[in-house]
This record gives sequence, C-alpha cells and structure tokens, in this order.
Amino acid sequence: MVINERRKFLKILAAGPAGALLVPLFSETGNQTLAEEVEKASRRRGRFLQNVIFTKSREGVWKGKAGSHVPSISAKRSGDTVTLTVETTHGMSEEHYIVRHTVVSAKGEVLGNKTFSWKDEPVSTYEVKMPKTDEEQAVFVTSFCSKHDLWLAHTKLEV
Repeated sequence: MVINERRKFLKILAAGPAGALLVPLFSETGNQTLAEEVEKASRRRGRFLQNVIFTKSREGVWKGKAGSHVPSISAKRSGDTVTLTVETTHGMSEEHYIVRHTVVSAKGEVLGNKTFSWKDEPVSTYEVKMPKTDEEQAVFVTSFCSKHDLWLAHTKLEV
C-alpha cells in the first residue's frame, strides 16, 4: 500500500508545477556525481530536494538512518566484466523492509535491479561490462526502503 501511494504522489508531483523542481535530479550531471548535483539543486531550490533522494551525507528528514539504508557496493573484476555486489544492512519485517536495489551506469542505463520481499536478505549481485572510458566509470546504486524512501550511493569502476 505505501509503495503505491508514493508512486501516485510522484506521478502527480511530476505532472504538476512542482515537476520542474525534479528536472535537476534527472538531467546531465557533467563532471559532478548525481549526489553532488542533488546537493547543488537543494541549495538552489531550498529543502524540498533534500528530501527526495537521500545519501550518506544528506539524510534529510531521515537523519540517523543512513547506516542501514545507504547501499554498500563491492566490485570484483574478472577480465572485461565486473561483479558488483550490493548490500543494505537493514532489518526486514513485513511492515518495514528494503524493496529494491537498482544499478545505473554513468550514461543513465539501468544495469540491473532486484526487487525484494520482506522475507529476503537485501543483497543483490550484477555482472557488468568494464567501462572503456573514464567518463563511464561511475556506477550509481539505489536502495528503496518501504518506510524511509530512496537512498543513493556511487562508486567508480577503475579502467
């Protein structure tokens, strides 16, 4: 129920005048990481954007929750592929659990995702191609909590 309500809210928000506030979150980030772009947009637009996507350094309304919500990323290279393991150290109960992990490339391509049941451990693994250029090194990972929203982490895959 909570997830469907949030989805409806985001659709309504994006369709209305407030949708313009969301544009900086999904625009090209240039030399900045998405987390840096969110921080920059938050300073321009006030506190609203600080409470849309959460990071280790930007916990917003969920202050003190980063430790169990920000996904950790480990990478192991083998030839031209990298195995990414994503873990969120979050307890799982029927009312409060990690719903999903998503891995996104620097170009915005979804490299993989996994949806969890409250009975699952919030750990996921993905095989990705090693980036060919420095610009493609960034990988972004989100962890969505049924109660504490969307959390973002990123890493660089070494060329």
